[in-house]
Amino acid sequence: MKKLFVTNAKILRRDGFTESIGMLVENGRITAFTSEAPENCEVLDCEGKAVIPGFIDIHLHGGGGAEFIDGTLEAFETVAKTHCLHGTTSICPTPASCSLESLYRLFDVYKEAKEKAKYSDFLGIHLEGPFLSLENKGAQNANYIISPTRELMAELLERGKGVVRRISFAPENEGMQSCIDMARDAGVLLAIAHSNIQYEETEEVYNKGVRLITHLFNATTTIRKVNQIVRAGIVEAFYTLPEMKAEIIGDGCHVPKQVIAMAKRFKGTDNICLITDAMRAAGTDVTESYLGEVLPENRVIIEAGVAKLPDRSFYAGSIATMDRVFKNAVLNVGLSIEDTSKMMSETPAKIMGVGDFKGVLEVGFDADFLVIDENMDVEKVFVRGEGKNECIMHNA
Repeated sequence: MKKLFVTNAKILRRDGFTESIGMLVENGRITAFTSEAPENCEVLDCEGKAVIPGFIDIHLHGGGGAEFIDGTLEAFETVAKTHCLHGTTSICPTPASCSLESLYRLFDVYKEAKEKAKYSDFLGIHLEGPFLSLENKGAQNANYIISPTRELMAELLERGKGVVRRISFAPENEGMQSCIDMARDAGVLLAIAHSNIQYEETEEVYNKGVRLITHLFNATTTIRKVNQIVRAGIVEAFYTLPEMKAEIIGDGCHVPKQVIAMAKRFKGTDNICLITDAMRAAGTDVTESYLGEVLPENRVIIEAGVAKLPDRSFYAGSIATMDRVFKNAVLNVGLSIEDTSKMMSETPAKIMGVGDFKGVLEVGFDADFLVIDENMDVEKVFVRGEGKNECIMHNA
């Protein structure tokens, strides 16, 4: 039985930081918090630094020059390694709108990639499309945005059984309303995304069980005049519908710090998770790349720390890793480490249905944790108790 004892650390647990005891890990799970290191185990001396739960990114397209939609084991490993070394210990591979053939190929590769994962854990595929709104598509490829039928949804759910965990969709897309119950009955999480609906339509799907909004404030409607009448939108539904939760892209470019602070103040850490929405250029220094498949129409440019369409009309995903999101939230937005960690670990774990064994540092949970320094930089990464970069350890 492999044992690891984490000591000389400020460990962030559910109730806050503790400094007086260490954390024992056995076979990838946290088994105890104690002041004494057992015999015959490795000891990780954190030198007084903070230990926090590993980041969980539930909306991630790619990184390191690859995207999941490339549909190869090499692409999966490249993306996972890139983000894991920046603190992301669990991810939801997210393809943008693409052909059904590409999606089905991705489903097959995912199964093998999950079995062979060396870095971050895979929590299921998140489909950001193809059932989106052309009117509010942002940087999504319009050629692959389609309306579902019950037959198509049945096929997608069957091909993606045990693989697809979430579908982001526009409720106004023709045929979508009749498919909501199908996805829900199949255990697939639904989220409003790239949609032009108003408050009333948002409330309607909320009453059907939809409880999540994809990248709030980006491709989501807000207060506006329609025929001279002021109407509320998706953003206002997030604030007023009590169980509605939302992702927020935390790269420091997509959403101003004041808006992130406001959302956290009014809805709290239980209802917000921070994401990257990273595309293939994340973790690289390229100035041109592609959002989604490597096709001429998917070309984007990278400038001022973010990906954009070549005409600069829309952002095209981020180039952030989760350590950048963490530092932005703490050092720029001004949130506490505790609140930021919750929105990057515990809350996304609960949203994705893995909150019983991931997202917090407590007995019985996976030993996914990070060591961070006083500058909020990630120094060491552990996934199920296995170090993924250089570690300071010795045998007890």
